[in-house]
Amino acid sequence: MSRDLAAVEPLMTESAASVPADDLFAEASGWYFRLQADDVTAAELDAFATWLAQGQAQDHAWQEVQALLGGLREPARQHREAERARWKNPLRSQWTPWACAATVFLMVGLVALQTPWLDRLRADYATGTGETRRVELADGSQLQLNTDSAVQVRLSAGERQVRLLRGEAWFEVTKDAARPFLVQSGDGWVKVVGTQFSVARRSEQTRVQVAQGKVEVSAGTGEPVSLEPGRAVEYQDRQLTTVHGFDPAAGFAWRQRQLVFRQQPLAEVVDELNRYWPGRIVVLGDGLRERRVSGVFEIDKPDAVLKALVYTLNLRADHYTPYLRVLREG
Repeated sequence: MSRDLAAVEPLMTESAASVPADDLFAEASGWYFRLQADDVTAAELDAFATWLAQGQAQDHAWQEVQALLGGLREPARQHREAERARWKNPLRSQWTPWACAATVFLMVGLVALQTPWLDRLRADYATGTGETRRVELADGSQLQLNTDSAVQVRLSAGERQVRLLRGEAWFEVTKDAARPFLVQSGDGWVKVVGTQFSVARRSEQTRVQVAQGKVEVSAGTGEPVSLEPGRAVEYQDRQLTTVHGFDPAAGFAWRQRQLVFRQQPLAEVVDELNRYWPGRIVVLGDGLRERRVSGVFEIDKPDAVLKALVYTLNLRADHYTPYLRVLREG
């Protein structure tokens, strides 16, 4: 069992009145991050349902974590509601074993659909949180996958194709005029013969940045656009943005295990940092989220990065679990 659950388990048998609010918040946070894990089990989901059903204090702590982090699922609550509905309708009692089995499968399905698990299962190459990976394809082309990324690769006699399922990838494409190199991400395509560029997928948006050579980007039914070195474009919902410049030192810094920020809102900085580290950093307060940050941070030194942010912005960092840190005004 993960560290967060190990810390929570001894408290699960205590009454709600005897557990301090901060400890309950830590327990709820630990459950939240465990329920997002790729290897969450049905037994753990049942244990979570038992914890949540202990009383109003647990329910309130879970609601607080949901309100703080947003977009959270409630598999245990759905399990409780299904059980209540079953007991209210005696005609369904004869289906108890089937209902319980269906509920477990539903809960596991809800978790799987909202985690990287399915993308990694489908991928030919993938990385976990904080991991990068280099891959050499059969045609000599090179891929470098950023954190939490997954790709499918299909090489044939007439075409080379890579599908970016999630995350970000750097491409160094071997020239072969007879076999164009295509990268699919979302509802768009990047077409090249030989060049160096990156493709990043964030939710429904894809960003393409070119370091060397030339690429053609298309999305929807509109005309494709050409990108030269130092130029970038984004697309979403089959719509291309205007081609613009970008800073290669910042855009490709992750390849050297660094992140570069220049006068960017703290909220954006933290969102990017959260992609590389397990757990989550949360920023409280709209004003604080808009504070500007500049710096070069080492991906592999999360504690040093957090200390730098706290010191330079005069913040307070509260640690609720090993996987949840909250930044507030100092």
